[in-house]
Amino acid sequence: MKIAAVYSVFNEEEYIAYSIRSVRDHVDQVVVTINEGPWVRPGGSLPRAWVADRTEAIVRTLAQQDAKITILKGSWPTEVAHRQAGMASCLERGVDYYFLVDGDEVYRPDHLRCLLDDVRSHPHVGTFLIKCAIFWRSFAYRIPPQAMKWTPWRVFKIDRRRRILGIPFPYETMFIGDNRANSLGPRYLVPPERCFFYHFSYARSEQKMRQKIATFSVADQVRSDWFEKIWLAWPSQRDMRNIHPMVPEEFPIAQRIEPLDLPEVMTAHPYFHMEIIP
Repeated sequence: MKIAAVYSVFNEEEYIAYSIRSVRDHVDQVVVTINEGPWVRPGGSLPRAWVADRTEAIVRTLAQQDAKITILKGSWPTEVAHRQAGMASCLERGVDYYFLVDGDEVYRPDHLRCLLDDVRSHPHVGTFLIKCAIFWRSFAYRIPPQAMKWTPWRVFKIDRRRRILGIPFPYETMFIGDNRANSLGPRYLVPPERCFFYHFSYARSEQKMRQKIATFSVADQVRSDWFEKIWLAWPSQRDMRNIHPMVPEEFPIAQRIEPLDLPEVMTAHPYFHMEIIP
């Protein structure tokens, strides 16, 4: 079984190095697809203003030190097209599983060992779903896991042919949605007590969060007053409820939890000891 951790990134300099370091020892390959700009929004328009950060330089430095890391740079207009570029690379390389990792996600080694055990022991499964812990404004606050409805699709079996009435036909796994592929076989939720990942999309500096929501592919769905009334106001109103930028009730509240369970790689992050990331 060969598995590749595949990234589809643009402007992820805060976490990309930590994410790659957290997974690289547990996969056969790391494929980082770097977009030259943000994804085009629904309706065909790019965000009005954006500037590329140090993501590419960081990844290239890591790749120079590690032959397991491959970089693909291009211009992909949508998230689906960007992810499909990574899938095409996996098909070319003879990889058996595409492991979708965002540039702001990290894993614990024990969780990855359990994940790989589950993949090996369920060869008939086409898609593996993995729960996550979402951080808010720092490493010390999280959205309660029991409140999270989102269960990301994260590992996809790569099929090159399928059988109909016992007859083999050509078949190619591809992305059919932002984070969904047409892998053959049932879906399987990895038990959260065995594996979940840490998601830092909302644990950013004020400047980076402004840039993030400005370049969201769904930026037009962000509430117009969210940044000022929720993001900036939250540190002085930490019991605030319904704080998600698009679907408020998706994040009912953020709770303080000591980051003692984080992967060791994150203890070196400059945000680790901050109560609130400025």
